[in-house]
Order: sequence, then structure tokens, then C-alpha cells
Amino acid sequence: MLEGMVRPLVSPSLALFALGAAYAGGCAQPNTYVPPPPPAVAVTTPVQRPVTEYLEFTGLAQPMETVEIRARVKGFLNERHFVEGADVKQGQLLFVIDEEPFRIQLKAAETHLQEAEAALRQATVSKAREVAQAQVRLAESQLLLSQQEEQRISSLHQRQVSTKSELDQAQATLKTRAAEVESARANLEQANATYDTTILTAQAHVETARTAVDEARLNLGYCRMHAPIDGRISRVNFDIGNLVGDAQASVLATIVKAAPIYAYATISEADALRVPALRQLGSAEQEGKGIPVELGTAGHDHYPCTGVIDYTDPGFDPGTGTLRVRGVFANDDRQLVPGMFVRMRIPVAEVPDALLVPERALGLDQSGPYLLVVDAEGTVSSRPVRTGVAVGDLRVVTGQIAPDDKIIVEGLLRARPGARVVATPAAATTSESAAASEK
Repeated sequence: MLEGMVRPLVSPSLALFALGAAYAGGCAQPNTYVPPPPPAVAVTTPVQRPVTEYLEFTGLAQPMETVEIRARVKGFLNERHFVEGADVKQGQLLFVIDEEPFRIQLKAAETHLQEAEAALRQATVSKAREVAQAQVRLAESQLLLSQQEEQRISSLHQRQVSTKSELDQAQATLKTRAAEVESARANLEQANATYDTTILTAQAHVETARTAVDEARLNLGYCRMHAPIDGRISRVNFDIGNLVGDAQASVLATIVKAAPIYAYATISEADALRVPALRQLGSAEQEGKGIPVELGTAGHDHYPCTGVIDYTDPGFDPGTGTLRVRGVFANDDRQLVPGMFVRMRIPVAEVPDALLVPERALGLDQSGPYLLVVDAEGTVSSRPVRTGVAVGDLRVVTGQIAPDDKIIVEGLLRARPGARVVATPAAATTSESAAASEK
């Protein structure tokens, strides 16, 4: 009974599976390492073409002229004849200050001038000198008559015809007439001096009154303010009805002339030495000439504006070792706005056979920029280079590079110096195609 009730512990199917597994494990080959295929990279050759080397630096646009419109007389602002932010022309009427008080001052000054001129005419026609001269002539004639009388009495007295008292009387009269002549001459000198002084004083009063008229007329003219230059005017600092010119020359608005426009920049001493013309600017040989310069803004990858460097500081700043330069640009389209940061460049040299590579092909490590090059066997090597100016998507390079080298431009992360790769030609970008077509 017990034997019939005992069941097998392992099923037939499980036993067959275990037997097959043991047989398979005993007959299989051991696993071996199969290396992966070389990574694929895209390569291109350098573009060889003439390139202009530039000295590039950053500048700041500033207006050629800036004029503040100030109230030169004190008064209430009556009129405004422009739109804020608009262009104004030289001579255009901008503001008018209440003119009535200044017209009254001008009229009063003109009245004082008329009074001074009348006083001068009166002093000129004075007869005081003629009267003094007539008195001198009268005294002299009386003196002559007394001299003759004294001589006659003296002659009679010598002949004992006249008395001593008559002679004394004649001599006394002679002395009196002589004193009268001296007095008349002194009066004449005083009259002449008084006449000259009166004339000079009257002339001075006329000049003073005339100056007051000119000043009053000038102040009246200051009530009307005109644009001294062409340019764009700012917002108004004082509204109509406000008192301006109180204790100071109030700035009513500002006119900025930005066409042409200046761009100022500072360059290092080493960069300035690359452009000898900068140090000669302003000399007799360079008088009236400028150094060509190109300008670009943040919105452009190229340099659309051309101009000239027309000024440099007389010397380098000893604190920073830099030289300040100024470029002038036409700016007819008003694309350049004062206060805008700009990029500037000056041509310094022509390289006839420069090598250019795509920017994306350049790598950088602690030793500097480098390129990964694939040889004929597909082995990668690193070539240190020095970078130059950028031409679109390309960059000028010099160093251990040749025109026929295959440079990796895609798959740089999969390539290692000394490793093998599978190189395929890369599709050229628009800039690279244009550069290749210019070769």
C-alpha cells in the first residue's frame, strides 16, 4: 500500500530539460571581445584665399554737436514752436519768453539816450568860451588905454605940467587894468576847461545811454530762442507759463546733432603700434586726411558703416596705457544713436594666401586653440594653431596646418588623437561655399 502511494519527486519533462541544458553547456564555445567600428566624422579642407587683417575694438557713439537751449533772461515762458523729439533746422524759432517787460526797458533806454544826446548838443553850442574871449579882449584894450594915459601923465609931470597925484592915479589905474587882463585870461582858461569837460561828460552820458539801449535790445532779442544747429531736439524741461532764467540760465531743451556722428574708442599701446598712421595723424603729411575705419552694431554680423579716424589724443593715458581715438561716420540713415556701443575695425595688413577653417572645427585646451586632423590612414592627430580674424563662419588660422589637411568639423567628441576614424566629406555652409568660390 505504501509503495503504491509514493509519487516520483521529479517529472519526466523537467528531467529532460535538465539533461539538455547539461549537454549544451558542455559543448558551447567561450565568449570573445569584438571591438566596435571606428566612429564616423565629417571632415573638410581649409579654404585658402586673400584676407585683410583688422584691428578690432569697441567704441561708443557720441553726437558731433550738443547744444543746450538756455533762457538768458528772466521771464515767463509764453510760446513753444516745435514737437519734442523732432528734427529742427538751424535758425528755427523754438521758444518765446514774455517780451513786454523788455520792450518797456528798451523804450526807457531809448528815451535816456535822447536826453543824453540833447545835453551833448546843448554843451556843444555853449557860448561861454566866446564870452570869456571877448572879456579878455576888452580888458586888454582898457589896459592899452591905461598904458597910454599913464605915459601921457608921466610926460606932463616931467615937464611939471601935471601934479604928482595925477601921476599916481594914472599908475594905479594901469595896474588895475593889468589885473583885469589877468583875471579875464584866467576866466577864459576856466571856460575852455569847463567846455571840454562838459563835452566829454555829455559824450560819456551818450555812450552810456547807447550801451543801455543795446543791452535792452539784446535782452529783448533773447526772449526769442532759435535753433543754433540742425539736429534732434529733446523733451521740454519747462512747460508754458513757468518762470525761467531765475538766478541761473535755465536749460529748456537740448539739440543733438547725430549726422555725422562720432564714435570714440580706446586702444592699447600694442594695438596702436600696429597702425603707424595713428601716430602720424595730425602731422603735416596727414593734414586733412583720415584713416579708413569700419563700424558695426549689435544688430549686424558685418560692418555696414564706413568712415575715417580723424582724431587721436596727443598721447597715451599713463594710467591705462591706452590711446583714445575718434571716428566720424555719415550716419545719413540715423542707424547710429548717441550712447550706442559699436564695434570698429581698422585694416592693418593684407594676407594673400590665408588659411580659413570653420569656427566649429576649433578646439581649445590649456595650451591654446587646436584642430583635429585625419591622415590618409584615418588616424586622428591634434595640430596647435593660432587664430586670426573672423570672416563670416570661418576663422583665419596659422601654425601646423596645410591647405590639403582634412580637418574634423563634425564628430569632434567621438575623435581622439591617435585613434582611427571613418572620415566623410562635410556639407559646406553658405559662408564656406562663398569662401571656396572666391579661391
